[in-house]
Amino acid sequence: MICNYLTELAGLATVRYGLFTDGLRAIYRRALNSQVLDDSEAAREAAQLALTFLGSEREAMQAAILEIAEIAHRETLDEIASNDTEKLADEALEHLSVSASYLADELLAQASRDIATMRRSIQRVRLEVSLASRASGRSRRAAMMEYMVGNKSELEFFFHDKASRKWESKLFVRSIFRQTLLSVYNEIVLFTLADHGLDRAVVEHHSPDAQHDGMVIALSSSTELPTYSEIRETVFHPNANAWLKMESADVHA
Repeated sequence: MICNYLTELAGLATVRYGLFTDGLRAIYRRALNSQVLDDSEAAREAAQLALTFLGSEREAMQAAILEIAEIAHRETLDEIASNDTEKLADEALEHLSVSASYLADELLAQASRDIATMRRSIQRVRLEVSLASRASGRSRRAAMMEYMVGNKSELEFFFHDKASRKWESKLFVRSIFRQTLLSVYNEIVLFTLADHGLDRAVVEHHSPDAQHDGMVIALSSSTELPTYSEIRETVFHPNANAWLKMESADVHA
């Protein structure tokens, strides 16, 4: 089932992003252990780490997007019972490129936020150590050692949504990755249907008892049926086990 595979791919993206944030934690620990607490040097090291991560991640994203698009194209042709062996149309390929760019931009934004979190944390430690040293008359080294003994917790990274809810960064990455791949699947289904003169599609859900299972949508807004854009955010949320397919004859009847 396509939704299971989307979850698998998103899980791999989560692991890769987790390795990136592990790298940020290592930079943070080195800054503390050096007792220099130079956030600018840590920021430069983190920026280089991000460039390396995003460079390899773009390849993984593009490969995943193309694979999902090809699965959607092939499965829809099978449903149509078409002998068409042509590759994806240029417009569809351009759409995939835009989808990949969107996902890369989201990852870059989150990586930048996480680097900022790391840098702010170093600055806060520097402030706390400086205040402790000044207030007690001890050396900064002694104050730093006391801080490290009393603060063993790992640095955490989060994404804050519009409702001010906190998501662990790698879970946000999983969410945005999976939803983008689900959108790619659905949109290539729609491209393929449209290229074969079909103007409707149907929502299929992992559970036949689900609210939206069997919902028919139109590829044009000229009918009373809902369009993909009208249901995309509600029906096809990041954890959705629903996808689009060709409307079968019995549904149309």
